[in-house]
Amino acid sequence: MKRKLLGMMAAALVWGAISAGTNVQASGLHTSPQVFIDGIWQSDVLTLEGRTLVQLVAFNDPTWTNYSYDKHTKTISITNKAKTIDIRITAGQKEALVNGTKKTLDVPVTIRNGRTYVPLRFLSEQLGGSIFYHKQSKSTVVQTPSRVMQMKTLMEGELSEARQIAISLPVIYEKDALKREGEGFTSRYVFPEGEALRFIEEHRDLREYIEISEHGFAEVKWAEDKYDTPGAKKREWGKKPAAFGSSVYFIDQLMLDTTEYGKINNAGVETKLGRIDRTQPENKNKVIVAIEGEKRKDVRK
Repeated sequence: MKRKLLGMMAAALVWGAISAGTNVQASGLHTSPQVFIDGIWQSDVLTLEGRTLVQLVAFNDPTWTNYSYDKHTKTISITNKAKTIDIRITAGQKEALVNGTKKTLDVPVTIRNGRTYVPLRFLSEQLGGSIFYHKQSKSTVVQTPSRVMQMKTLMEGELSEARQIAISLPVIYEKDALKREGEGFTSRYVFPEGEALRFIEEHRDLREYIEISEHGFAEVKWAEDKYDTPGAKKREWGKKPAAFGSSVYFIDQLMLDTTEYGKINNAGVETKLGRIDRTQPENKNKVIVAIEGEKRKDVRK
């Protein structure tokens, strides 16, 4: 326990050093378009001379990446196990040392309000991640090396594991799409039998049909109100998908911390198969359950 506490304290000191420093004034600095890193929307993103910068701490992949800070030289060292790479950057500088070789950044490492910002593309490319721009939503999606491996599971891995990842992805909406209103405590997911890359999610007041793109986006293709509001016209957006036919469902009951699951036949008749208690250690955070006899049909390589 003592060793664990010391490790946490050391990590806190490193992150504090990375986010500390003197402000560097930069012309043309302003808030930037949407950026997601490993599914987390970055609320604090900058653009400088047309380039996107993110907080260094946002690229958090402890499985592969370690950070350290030299307070004397004000230099941050980044060691990445995915590519066996060592990067050294200094606040206010446009040059970085990558395995001892100088690399020129598009814009300098920037300190603003005591936080360190690094050019997004340089960070993701050098540390072995991936970066993609989603035109429809005008969003930049970045994946750390660990997330890249997770995407491989999503596209071609075991069915229940792929589904668990699918429902955890950030949902991408087009500009005029219907969106959920308010918070709810129960979500229902329906997948075609043997598939993980498309599903219907019902949450609070909305039913949405979602497809997973080749780049790992959860894109809403169709949505409608779950219930008719008295005196109001039922809303609908997008192209309604064909009926799934034989399918499976999972109900995430947040307040009860349970998952209920079952099958739906071609006639739409539901059969409950079981219920798991997520307070049990072996079921922690498990929303998707493996269905006996079900085999994956939608592997994408």
